[in-house]
Amino acid sequence: MIPEPGNTTLTFTSFIILLGVVQGTLLSITGLLHHDRKSKLKGFLFLGITCIVTEIFLNRTGYMYHVIYLVDFSEPVQFAIPPLVYLIVLSLNPEHQLKRWGLHFIPFIFYFLYFLPFYLASPDYKEASYYYIHHLVNFKSAAEHNFLRSWGELRNFQLFGCFFQTTIYLVLSFQWLFNYKNRKAVYTGVNTAEVNWWIFFNVTLGLLIIVVLTVKVSFARDLGDHIIASFLTFIIYLATFAELLRLGRTEKRHLVSAEEPYTLRAVSTVIKDDKKEEIRKTLVMLMEEKRLYRDSLVSLSRIAKHTGEPSYIVSMVINEKFQASFFEWIAKYRVEEAKLLLLDPSKKMFTIEQVAEEVGYNSKSAFNKVFKKYTGKTPSEYRNA
Repeated sequence: MIPEPGNTTLTFTSFIILLGVVQGTLLSITGLLHHDRKSKLKGFLFLGITCIVTEIFLNRTGYMYHVIYLVDFSEPVQFAIPPLVYLIVLSLNPEHQLKRWGLHFIPFIFYFLYFLPFYLASPDYKEASYYYIHHLVNFKSAAEHNFLRSWGELRNFQLFGCFFQTTIYLVLSFQWLFNYKNRKAVYTGVNTAEVNWWIFFNVTLGLLIIVVLTVKVSFARDLGDHIIASFLTFIIYLATFAELLRLGRTEKRHLVSAEEPYTLRAVSTVIKDDKKEEIRKTLVMLMEEKRLYRDSLVSLSRIAKHTGEPSYIVSMVINEKFQASFFEWIAKYRVEEAKLLLLDPSKKMFTIEQVAEEVGYNSKSAFNKVFKKYTGKTPSEYRNA
């Protein structure tokens, strides 16, 4: 039961939820302070979740009466969470360009604008409606607020809208996540551990829908919202744990990367120059004669098998003889091939997507990005120049 006006109560459950608010705030700040797209999206996601948990905490403890202007302040935020999760899933692939991403937030913007009159309503109305919802007792109000009462009819469908939107974005997110898992060779820049975490996160989000439905059916007047808040707090704690694991893996990679130059340098001194030259010639043959770069599944390990040498040796030779990383080396061959195709009169009917596929790219956006990096022009600009 929500406390009467002027009374506050802080139970053990409420205290755990409060800790979730603190932890969620830290996750939000950490994400928003980063410069990369994925971290900022995660920052906004956990900011939204934290807002919802904060509102339930204020309701549960009775502190909402002391900040009555915050009544229902997080309601529109519910429409921002599903698209944020989806955009984060897309951002797991660093080559994915988020075109027209703002369109995903149209439901959130629409509901926010619809909700503005409630944000701007007088404390008198907010206290009256808040008390009525939680206690079913009419509270004296200085005004009738007929407009807000009639305008609020649309809010009866808010929960249905959230469920519908969340379901759609869950389906889209799972499609991309399983695509990442099943096509690892194509999405080489995607971290498998992150994919697994976001699969788990989306499963948890699906369970949240079931929890919310159960609570709304079983409890009247939002009295079971503390169960929802507890579930969201659990998600925040899991996200914190996942973030700590990610930081640990990143630190380990940095340590390995710091040692790698010394290891490769030691190997480089052991391998004779004539052996390196032999490997170089083999690599050139594989690229210029067999044109292995046209295979979209080409990888360092597959190239190494063709040479009969370990991957780290092949990588060292590429770095030393071609002054490039493996991916840069492959990209240069693909771009040169693409330039010929774009200017070939017999290939004039080829679309940019077809040219991209011909040289080994499954993604037009990835092809455009790499082509412009090495030529200063997009494929279309290069063809029409």
